[in-house]
Amino acid sequence: MSDRLSRLGYVKARQLLIVTGLLVLAVVALVAYARGVDDVEVAGTLLFLPIFVAFVFRGVAGGILSALVAIAIYAALRSPAIDAVGASEFTGLLASRSAAYLIFGAVGGWATQVLEGSLTKLELYDEVDDETGLYNARHLLQQTDLEMARAKRYETLFSVVLLDLPVSAFASMRSRQRRALMRDLGRQLGEGVRTVDHVVHVRHGDLHRFAVILPETSPEGAEVFRHRFDERVRAYIVQRGVALPPGPAATAVTFPGDDGALAGIRDEFAAIDAALHR
Repeated sequence: MSDRLSRLGYVKARQLLIVTGLLVLAVVALVAYARGVDDVEVAGTLLFLPIFVAFVFRGVAGGILSALVAIAIYAALRSPAIDAVGASEFTGLLASRSAAYLIFGAVGGWATQVLEGSLTKLELYDEVDDETGLYNARHLLQQTDLEMARAKRYETLFSVVLLDLPVSAFASMRSRQRRALMRDLGRQLGEGVRTVDHVVHVRHGDLHRFAVILPETSPEGAEVFRHRFDERVRAYIVQRGVALPPGPAATAVTFPGDDGALAGIRDEFAAIDAALHR
């Protein structure tokens, strides 16, 4: 559930909430009208609509303010009947309507603020790639930060292996097949490395970009892993009927040593992460 909310994001969630809420309230009002309910009561039901929109965009304060306006409008709509038969006949009705508007505005606004906060936290801490189940660009940035700090403090090293595959190579597959392939590939790659390693995937433009962070791995060890990783990924994809065009092999960088190359990789992944979360 949290993964779905994170993918949705608050802006899209709010749009979905507004559309759904307005439809529900409109249907309720329409049913009331069709059943011959008093026109003022139908209008009173429709007054929930602006309260709903207000608390979705402005939270508790907006919900309560719009509820007060709705109370005033409802009282104005009832004023001819009140003048005709007296206020005592409508005291209970006015009180119940007022309470309903205020509770709807306050509780709805509070729930909206909680939803916004939850989605913001999910987006802030989300480090999982939806397409493969591997880590995403944000995780690469945070993990390489950690590894660089560790390397400087303890005079150790780590390596990063990169492999790019063209998105166009998968164009002939149906979307469902493509999703299943990427998910299974992600599972196999995640299970096929050491527990301390971190496998990352991002889709950037016309490329699928894979990166593996290898703690305590020398240039020689990274070169061995690079060769095996390249072969494994390409063999897996080819076995499933995807014709990969000739392309550059996987590359490896080690820190310290390839500091500039690693900085370039981090800049690219930072741009990808910013594009995904803006």
